[in-house]
Amino acid sequence: MINQFDPTSRPMLEGVQGNILKAHGRHHTANVFIRCNPDDESATNTRAWLKSLVTNEVVKSAYTHLRNNALFKSSGGEIDTGLFACVHISAAGYEYLFPDDARIGRFEATFRNGMAGADLRDPDPALWEVGFRGEQHVMILLAHANPAELEKAVVDVQQAVCAFGFITTLERGNALLNHAGAGIEHFGYVDGVSQPLFFEDEWDTYKQQNHIRSARDVLFDPRADKGLVLTADPFGNGDANARGSYFVFRKLEQNVKGFKQAEANVASQLRLEGDDRERAGAMIVGRFEDGTPAQMSDEEGLINSAMLNNFDYKTADGASKCPFHAHIRKVNPRSGLLNGGMAEAKKHIMARRGIPFGSRTDGPNDGQIYNKPEGGVGLLFMSYQASIRNQFEVIQHNWANSEQTPDNDDPTGSGPTVGIDPVIGQGDGTRTGQFATVWGDRQSLTDALFPQFVTMKGGEYFFAPSMAFLNNINDIQQA
Repeated sequence: MINQFDPTSRPMLEGVQGNILKAHGRHHTANVFIRCNPDDESATNTRAWLKSLVTNEVVKSAYTHLRNNALFKSSGGEIDTGLFACVHISAAGYEYLFPDDARIGRFEATFRNGMAGADLRDPDPALWEVGFRGEQHVMILLAHANPAELEKAVVDVQQAVCAFGFITTLERGNALLNHAGAGIEHFGYVDGVSQPLFFEDEWDTYKQQNHIRSARDVLFDPRADKGLVLTADPFGNGDANARGSYFVFRKLEQNVKGFKQAEANVASQLRLEGDDRERAGAMIVGRFEDGTPAQMSDEEGLINSAMLNNFDYKTADGASKCPFHAHIRKVNPRSGLLNGGMAEAKKHIMARRGIPFGSRTDGPNDGQIYNKPEGGVGLLFMSYQASIRNQFEVIQHNWANSEQTPDNDDPTGSGPTVGIDPVIGQGDGTRTGQFATVWGDRQSLTDALFPQFVTMKGGEYFFAPSMAFLNNINDIQQA
C-alpha cells in the first residue's frame, strides 16, 4: 500500500492526476464533454489549452490533491481546498490530437472501440441523449465545495472551448446526503461503501470503522495495489511515473417511484409485515437504506452502518440473508466467486467515483411513494481501472447483465436460480430472484419478480492521461 506521507511516494503521486487513487471529495461537480473542430489550427489550440490547464494549476497532481486534503483536515475544515479538475481523453480524442500515431495502438482494444461498440445490452446509441451521440474528444471533470465557484470554472471552460470546438453536453452532479450525513443515491440507499483502498491510512481507518483488532477479524480485505487502477501512459515517453487510468462514464437515469413501488410489491409477495417489509429493499440492493449489510442483520440500525464492509458471503445460509442476485453481491461476490474466490474477485473491482444528478423536492427516505420522481434524476456513474475489459466490462456484462450468478456458496453444488442485477442490469433478461421470507432460513426462499428501473442514457470510455503527458503535450512528436 501507499504511504502518502513517505517522501519516496512523491514522484509516483506527482505523475498521476488526482481522483484516481483517492476521490476528490467535493459535493458539486460538472462533467464537460467536448468535441473539437476538424482542422489543424483547432487541434493546435486544443493541445495548447490542455497544457494551460496544468501551467495555470487548474489540473493538479494526486500529490497536490492529497496535500490539500491534509491541510483541510488539519485546519478543521477552515482551509478552502478550492477547485478540483482532471482531464480525460477518448480514443477519438487521441486520433484527433495525434492522427495515425502508432502509440494509440498501445491502448487496449476495448477502449479504442468505445462504449457505443461494446456489448453491454445498452439502448441503441442512436437513442442515447443527443449530447452523447457522436464523438466525444475530451471530458474535463470540475468539482468544488461551493456551487457558485464551480459555475465560474464552468464558464471559464466554455469560453476557452470556443477557440477549438464546442460542448456536446454538460452533466452536473450534486451529492445527496441522508440525515446522518452519509452519501446516498436517488433510491435512498447509502452508496460508495465498498471501495478498493490504496493508502495505509485508509486501511487503518477501515480497521477502526469495522472493529478489526487482528488478522483473524478480517472477513473482507479491500486493500489494493495501485496497479488495479494505474497503467503506463502510452504517450508517457518512457517516464516510469507517467501513469494514467482508463475511465468509464455512464449516465444512469433512475425511476425512483417505480423502484419504491416494486419494493413494496416484493414485500407484499413475500408477506412481510411491519418493519420487516424494509428487508425487501435490502434483499434487492444488499444493504438497508442506512447501509446496514443484509448479510449482517435482518434490520437496519447497526452502529456505523454507512461504513460497515467487513463481511463475506461464503456461508451455509444458501443466500437467505443476502440473495445471490442482490446488487452489491452481483457486482462484488467476494470469496464466493466461482473459480478463484476473493483473490480473483478483487482483480475486477474498480475505483468508483459516481455522483447523483437531478433535483427533487421530496425526501429520499421519507417513506412515501406517491411523491417520488419517475425520471430526471439518477447517477453519473464514473470509475477508474487499469483495464476496461477486465474490470468494468466483466462486472457489467459478465456479472450484472447475466442471468447466472458469479458466485455460489451452495454446498450441494446445485447452483442458485437468479436473474440479472435488479439495479444496474441492462437488457431484457429476467429479474425474478429468490428472496427469503425468514432471514437466514434457506427453506423459506421464494421467487419474486422485480422489473428494471435504471436506464442508460449515454456514456463513453476515456483515458485519464499522466501529468507528464499534459505537461509536454505541445512537444510530443508524431510516432
